[in-house]
Amino acid sequence: MQDVLLKLLQAGNTSIPNFLLDNYAKLGMTNNEFLLYLQIKKEQSRGNGFPPMDKLATSLGIDSQTLFATIQSLQDKKMLEIKQRRDGQGQLTDFYDFSLFYQKLIALLDGKATQEVATQTQEKTNSIYDQIQVEFGRALSPIEIETIAQWVDTDHFSPELIRLALKEAVLNQAYNLKYMDRILLNWQQRNLTTAAQVESSLKQRPHGEAENSSKATKNKASNVYIPLIKLTDNQDNK
Repeated sequence: MQDVLLKLLQAGNTSIPNFLLDNYAKLGMTNNEFLLYLQIKKEQSRGNGFPPMDKLATSLGIDSQTLFATIQSLQDKKMLEIKQRRDGQGQLTDFYDFSLFYQKLIALLDGKATQEVATQTQEKTNSIYDQIQVEFGRALSPIEIETIAQWVDTDHFSPELIRLALKEAVLNQAYNLKYMDRILLNWQQRNLTTAAQVESSLKQRPHGEAENSSKATKNKASNVYIPLIKLTDNQDNK
């Protein structure tokens, strides 16, 4: 029993990332090619960078011709290269290099990450449309929808920043995108590009400034001139 355990420990382990297991087929690698990859990585973990063909064929249970065809297929797919390097004695030795395969995996991973970010951004943008419609109490017009899209795609205002601009507009009872646009432009000119920077700036705003701004908006109607009509004079002239 101890001899068996010793052999198992001496054999070592080959660690395979789960992402590789989940996605090797998506990159066009067949099951046989993946098994060959595993066998080569096993030998390389033991210090054998270029294991003999007959040993690989025996481990895979295939003949040499099939093994050669599998290696050639991986090379054609730009997943495997046979390179040379100098050993400890300065002599050139061959080795199997899977750098191209790893680059494909990284590109796939980057693509998934980019797609997830894009999906999350779109979800946040959609929620902004809904939130603005709720706060305005009406449906947005096509032009208004296009304006919001330009804020996100062209001006690169974050959804959080737009949400803060909406909050400021609602506090001032200005239920229109022009008011929000002026707010966003003002923040941009002041180099306030993140929600955290804006919130910090709003906290430093003098006490009562927001209330005064709101009152000024409310009192716009009270500043309108309403002419007085003297009813008594009209009656006397009759």
